[in-house]
Amino acid sequence: MIEAVSALANVTSTTGVSTEFTRSGAVSGAPKMSFTEAMKSAAMEQVQTVQHSEAMTMGAMHGKVSLQEVVGATMKAEMAVETAISVRNKMIEAYQEIMRMPV
Repeated sequence: MIEAVSALANVTSTTGVSTEFTRSGAVSGAPKMSFTEAMKSAAMEQVQTVQHSEAMTMGAMHGKVSLQEVVGATMKAEMAVETAISVRNKMIEAYQEIMRMPV
């Protein structure tokens, strides 16, 4: 996933795409971030969620974390992975649609 985001960053930087998004929608005065930054940020959050789940699992193996906490962290990690897969699939579909466009 991170490799895909890096590849997207390279494409957007070489094509001059400078689309800006705000973190909280269209609120004026909100900090702006590029599409590439938004994708990198989302990917890093998902990686951190999965790493947290792994750490919770290891903690449970050592008896330091309750089963409820492990289940909650695992469910969040599962949702993060499913979201990442959905985003990847939509990006691939969008790329394929662009490639089918007549020039």
